[in-house]
Amino acid sequence: MAQNGKTDERISRDTLALIIGGLFVLALVFAAYTYFNRGRDISETFTNRLEDILTDDTERDGESTGSESAEGGDQGTKDTGTTPGTGGPTEEWIATNYVQGDIKSGEYTVLRGDTLWEIAEAVYGDGTQWTRILEANSSKVGYLPNGQQALIITGQVLVIP
Repeated sequence: MAQNGKTDERISRDTLALIIGGLFVLALVFAAYTYFNRGRDISETFTNRLEDILTDDTERDGESTGSESAEGGDQGTKDTGTTPGTGGPTEEWIATNYVQGDIKSGEYTVLRGDTLWEIAEAVYGDGTQWTRILEANSSKVGYLPNGQQALIITGQVLVIP
């Protein structure tokens, strides 16, 4: 009978260890689920903000959207007819095509069609230098749906190092 008492004690310890291990695994699964689903909220927030920006640009009557260059020409936009689901006019986003020297160091106001890459090409002659602009403006630059920090908005003022 003494042997049987040790067996019961061992089974109790094994059962307790199994329960604790199972709770640990559940906690890990919950933490992973929460971590990986966090990106969906960011993506939805970005999509909603982008829709707000596009709606604001297309609903203004007679106001400039910042897409006109200093020479008076239109850059970075193309009329495509209507916004799906709204019946209103919209413009398709088209990246600007700068050459080195088009933008000088200092402060720069973002125009429609600008990207950090295009701005870097205009300032440094090399689009891969866009990270220099990002580093100087990290608190102002937003995040893309993929989690990369590179979102700039028309009218935003950037410091160009």
